[in-house]
Amino acid sequence: MSAFHYRAYNAAGQTISGVLEADSVTTLEARLRTAGVWLLEAKEGAALAGSSDGQISSLKVKRSELIAFFVQMSLLLKAGITLPNSLERLALDFEGSKLGTVLAGVREQVAIGVPLNQAMARYPKVYSREITAMVEAGEVSGKLPEVFESLSTYYEWLDQLTGDIRQALIYPLMVMGAASALVLLLFTFVVPRFVGLLTELNLKVPMLTRIVMAISDALIGYWPVLLIVIVGVPIGLKIALKVPAFAVAFDRALMGIPIFGPLVGMFALSRFSQNLAMLYRSGITLLRGLEICQQLVGNRAVEKALVDVRRGVLEGTPMHKCLGQHDVFTPTLITMIATGESSGSLDFALQSVADYYNKIIPRRIKIVFAVFDPLMMVSLIAVVGIVALSVILPILQLWDVK
Repeated sequence: MSAFHYRAYNAAGQTISGVLEADSVTTLEARLRTAGVWLLEAKEGAALAGSSDGQISSLKVKRSELIAFFVQMSLLLKAGITLPNSLERLALDFEGSKLGTVLAGVREQVAIGVPLNQAMARYPKVYSREITAMVEAGEVSGKLPEVFESLSTYYEWLDQLTGDIRQALIYPLMVMGAASALVLLLFTFVVPRFVGLLTELNLKVPMLTRIVMAISDALIGYWPVLLIVIVGVPIGLKIALKVPAFAVAFDRALMGIPIFGPLVGMFALSRFSQNLAMLYRSGITLLRGLEICQQLVGNRAVEKALVDVRRGVLEGTPMHKCLGQHDVFTPTLITMIATGESSGSLDFALQSVADYYNKIIPRRIKIVFAVFDPLMMVSLIAVVGIVALSVILPILQLWDVK
């Protein structure tokens, strides 16, 4: 089947547009007519001229609005309101906002028979792969209300964590900005003037002072090269990360960094256990859940390990033994999953692991910042001290000469 971008009108005379998979335009037209919608035009693959699909699909919404959507969807579906009616109510509730526009588009797609997860997938800036995978699991198992409730809980935690990190970053970023400005001032203004004074006095320059002078000359003389490096390294890294082998090695290296590395690993394992718990609880098989989670962990090293884990489970090996063959999975996670498998409560064990990491991650972040702040201050004092010493040593030498 092919994807068709179409424009049509409904019984109320309203023009709607969207994307549907069909064998042909004739099949597409018949499918739309069954849903009470009449086709105006359709084009395979590319979007229609004048269509707003591209603009709408690129919309982004606030996480707080997304959480409100999850909560209300769960409540409406639990109350017995049908999915199309729930979407229609929420589209009206969020009318005038970007989310309202998105929900109106999702509702139109669902009304003509498109599964909810596929309709949501048209808006990747709003609904991530993680969300659409969970919704697909809920549709298959008939547990959509529970899925939306789980999503709201998880995203509330994520929103709180993000807020805490932003608040904790304010002071370090201010200090780093001030420190960078001070260092730049020292090396581009203070040191060059001092060098001129030393030259006039014809003094023998100490080694430390010569090193500082060389750094100052490099900053002044090669600033275009330094600017290219500062801009080019992130761009080059972004390109290199598209190579699977490099991406795996890079993520593994990140996880090996002292203090910061374990936090990176915890995030990945939290996403893995949280998503697999929701999928498994929603009726998705373990093999299918592992396959979906490969795309959701956000860490290529863990993703690669999950490929091997799924292969082992497919061959009949217990999951905890497969996990134990890879060092990216912690003993805590392996032990709890082993307990869940032996007791027949794997979903509970997975959720317990997720809850454990969700509690410990904020604590670990506080520890990281508690260590980072003093290190930053010590580094700043060291740089200023070295520059000051490079200035004082020649002055002391001049004093000895006198």
